[in-house]
Amino acid sequence: MGHTCAPELMHTLTSTIAGHPDFVKTVHVVPAAVTVHTWVDNVRYAGSRKDVLEASRKVDELAARSKVTWKDADTRTASTRYEFIGVDWDHQGRKVGISARLSKKLARDLEEVRKGAMSASGLETLGGRLLHASAIVGVYVGEFYFALKFLRRLTNALNRGEKAVDQTIRLSGSVQRLLDGWVRAVLEKRRMPVAARVPSLTVFVDASLEGWGGVLVDVATNAIEVLGSRWSRKEKGLHINELEALAFELCVSEAGSFLIHLAMIATFVRISKFGRQPCKT
Repeated sequence: MGHTCAPELMHTLTSTIAGHPDFVKTVHVVPAAVTVHTWVDNVRYAGSRKDVLEASRKVDELAARSKVTWKDADTRTASTRYEFIGVDWDHQGRKVGISARLSKKLARDLEEVRKGAMSASGLETLGGRLLHASAIVGVYVGEFYFALKFLRRLTNALNRGEKAVDQTIRLSGSVQRLLDGWVRAVLEKRRMPVAARVPSLTVFVDASLEGWGGVLVDVATNAIEVLGSRWSRKEKGLHINELEALAFELCVSEAGSFLIHLAMIATFVRISKFGRQPCKT
């Protein structure tokens, strides 16, 4: 029988064999010109081809002395395109996509979703995969907000011990359709270009039942502008979620490229609709 390592222990073992400077003595560290990234049992070296190949050779020697077998050690090469932590990295084409392995897992999850029931642990895993994949290819998760809310409540129930990990969860028609659409959206997009996005402003916004406030920070000069006002009698009749979204609209009408720090995820759907319109100044 074999033994399964906890993720934390496997990450430490991998980082040690990979020559990560945070885990080993100087004599075993890979060349300083090489950047080492490790995640559980995955390793990535970044640098010039010569330095990466030298780091790989050095680590193979350390692994051999430690009686550790690297997968595909004989066929490993330095490349500008590879898969790492679920991402298909294409440095030459400056694009990222979902790895083949992650795509296969999502395709299997889609089959289970269409059956109308999944285990609680399976749904929890699916939620993590969907958030990860959406971030890779830029799928807007706000359109699947109620599916995300369902997954969040399920995770909370698991954490509180109210549901067992092997318990079968029946999916309502609406949740099933949203999860189906979310998985398909991720699988159909697959790849997207990588572009440097440098914000000119950081925007902090919040609202209460009495009024709203916002702070604009110019990234280049650190200049700060504070905005805000009390709500009109008509605006006070709106739900707090609508007030949060309205505060955002009022604040970003003053802004260009920005980062957003919002108090409530419930405003995402409205923000999406607003964000697709030209920003009027």
